[in-house]
Amino acid sequence: MTQQQIPGEQYTPAAASAAVTPSEESSVRPPIIERVVRPQDADPASARRSERIIAGFFLLSALGTIGFIAAYVAIQMHSLHDTALSNRWLGVALGVSLGGLAIGIIAWVRWLMPAHETVQDRHELASDEDTLDAAAQVVMVGIEETGLTRRKLLGGTLALSSGLLALPAVVLLRDLGPLPRNALRTTLWTKGAYMLNAESGKPVKLGDLDVGSFTTVLPKKAEDMSEEEYAKASVLIIRLEPGLNQPLPGREDWAYQDHVAYSKICTHLGCPIGLYEKQVHQLLCPCHQSTFDVPKACNVIFGPAARRLPQLPITVDGDGYFRAASGFQEPVGPSFWERG
Repeated sequence: MTQQQIPGEQYTPAAASAAVTPSEESSVRPPIIERVVRPQDADPASARRSERIIAGFFLLSALGTIGFIAAYVAIQMHSLHDTALSNRWLGVALGVSLGGLAIGIIAWVRWLMPAHETVQDRHELASDEDTLDAAAQVVMVGIEETGLTRRKLLGGTLALSSGLLALPAVVLLRDLGPLPRNALRTTLWTKGAYMLNAESGKPVKLGDLDVGSFTTVLPKKAEDMSEEEYAKASVLIIRLEPGLNQPLPGREDWAYQDHVAYSKICTHLGCPIGLYEKQVHQLLCPCHQSTFDVPKACNVIFGPAARRLPQLPITVDGDGYFRAASGFQEPVGPSFWERG
């Protein structure tokens, strides 16, 4: 014979002990915490109706995620109008996805979960067996109160909506471009390439730079050269004070008469470096303040950059023009996991 409970009545240890027979009393332990009977427990029809509504919001979230991916793939951006249209639909779809998930979870908490607070007194970290059993019972009661073990429809639709929510992030990774692989290992600098001033396009000649000054140089641009290839070839040539340069072992001939050349692309995230502090002989990246010590092979002395700026070996030809003695001996630009 089962006992019916009045809606709103608290489930107490005393009530639990009264509900079992003397033979069962020794094997059944009363719950550690009090449980509040929810109105939906007394009205199964109301509980099923609430469950269907919540599941509907989870399904709406899943449809929004699918719509986001569909809009991302279907709308090709060839103009500003296409870009605006894509952003509009992506925003609407993502709003539906996140909004449906949020409303569903909030409704689940408000309609199907109990609204009571549990306070646990502080105790010593070392717990005895009874305390561990009590904690396990509290966890199991909490899981049961969420309805996950009883409401399969909600569990399934929640898993569907939250699982699909990860797909837009995966799709958007396509916009980050291909993996670096060999793209950063080689540049347009080759042995004998002239160092052309980035502004005037004229070759830089020995004596053009004053002590403590610098300029940006680039190799000659081919007609079929992409902007990406041209951008990663940017180099800073700096004239240091005599005797200031401290080359790495084996790089004693990479500079020429106190002129040194380093990649302009920051090794953190690829921002262009254009700030040279003459008094302290340091290059500063304006994006995240990575700082490089020029006389000491452009070692990193501050900021998030993980490695020094790559150095370009330079020389001067018979006419006094600067040329690359060779290409870069290491990848330029941001550090990446395939560098080896």
